[in-house]
Amino acid sequence: MDINYEINEALKSWNPIGVKGVDLEIGYVRYVDEIIDCVRNKNNLLNLIEDIEGNRIGFFYTSSEDRKLVLIKF
Repeated sequence: MDINYEINEALKSWNPIGVKGVDLEIGYVRYVDEIIDCVRNKNNLLNLIEDIEGNRIGFFYTSSEDRKLVLIKF
């Protein structure tokens, strides 16, 4: 299966801001390449997920445990 698709599916299941419908398919795509680079460069993926939610989206909508769970899917 395509890694971009798999990462997007993981982000969709995490869905910290509750995007719905058609928008869910593209709501988190902008982060896929950055996640791939993070893993490839062996950087801290949890830090990236927390940056995406807390800084870029602008608020921590999910618990720290939920953010850790999304890592399992990668």
